[in-house]
Amino acid sequence: MAKFIVHIGDGKCGSSSMQAALFDARDRLRDMGLAYASHHRTSGNFCFGTLLGKNTRGNAEQQRGFALQAIKTLQSQLDHSDYIIISSEAFLTLDPEEVVEILQFITLDIERIDVIAYVRDPLGMYLSMAQQLIKSSHRFPRPDTYVRSLDRMLDNWNSFPMISSVTVRMFDRNSLVGGNAVADFEHVVKSLTGKDLGLEHINENSSLSTEQMVVLQDYRAQFCRDSDGKMIPPSTRLIDFFAMMNESGMVGTKAVLSPPAAALVGNNNADIVERLNKRHGFAMRCPRPTPEDLPPASTDWSRISSILTEVKPAYVHNLKMLVPAFNPALKDGDMDKGLRALNKLVEMEPGKKSAIERATKNYWTTESLAGMIAN
Repeated sequence: MAKFIVHIGDGKCGSSSMQAALFDARDRLRDMGLAYASHHRTSGNFCFGTLLGKNTRGNAEQQRGFALQAIKTLQSQLDHSDYIIISSEAFLTLDPEEVVEILQFITLDIERIDVIAYVRDPLGMYLSMAQQLIKSSHRFPRPDTYVRSLDRMLDNWNSFPMISSVTVRMFDRNSLVGGNAVADFEHVVKSLTGKDLGLEHINENSSLSTEQMVVLQDYRAQFCRDSDGKMIPPSTRLIDFFAMMNESGMVGTKAVLSPPAAALVGNNNADIVERLNKRHGFAMRCPRPTPEDLPPASTDWSRISSILTEVKPAYVHNLKMLVPAFNPALKDGDMDKGLRALNKLVEMEPGKKSAIERATKNYWTTESLAGMIAN
């Protein structure tokens, strides 16, 4: 009979780091009696939802193919595995019965299902979610409509009869074992299985600066409207450009939720956090605002800059001048504006000169290959 360890999320709680560590160690884990399979290093088993017709950010049929291949791999390891590890940050929001149905694609002979969930404070979650969403769309939820009913979701898992245990951890550096999501996940898995995974404590962090977020949203709004809700190559290349640029430290201003946006998120989620703290012994913060703290109902929240504390226009301008879609001269081989913008960014961030120049050279080369810049 199969025993499952199922990591259900939440999103923006270190899932990519955990999944990358599991993927890198999958052959060694298999030899230890722990089965894990995924088609991609940082995607985990997100594609499994397509087996039930759930939406995906990519091509649904392709994602279903990835899911079936991973299931085939796991089935081939069943007889030699003590535990099967499944990881998808999308599972938390599904009905537990649906997730069990997905597990039954692997085997109908299930002995136990141990669930691991990570949750974070609503203010941090909202900001991270907004940043994630603009990678595939120019739209994101207004702060006055954002409610994350974590208490109800976790209650569903705790009360479902086929679930053997639910371990809920707070995603916060001061609460995680070793201040690291992978180390904490390892600790929980060892407590459930007795096995030490020996994973690399990596940190797959792809956060963007406020100015990079503004440029990305503008790019999606102006050049990718026909592909709203989907990751597509041009915007993915832009995201990769920013990620490489940030390898020596974030270029621009660290994203911080503005007080008006934070007040609205807190107003909608304070009761939920209070219940989570009581039920799980957390010390999660979600300040409850006073009526005077709340912004007018007529506030326009369509721009990502509207939820952030500070955006520096000079950074936005110079970043845009490195992007062919915003600087058409690059497409014709006229590099003057682009080179001036590059030099200006280096002046503003001298300690990150090598990373900025390397990322720009790589991006321009990639865009040239993609037909965006004249050779």
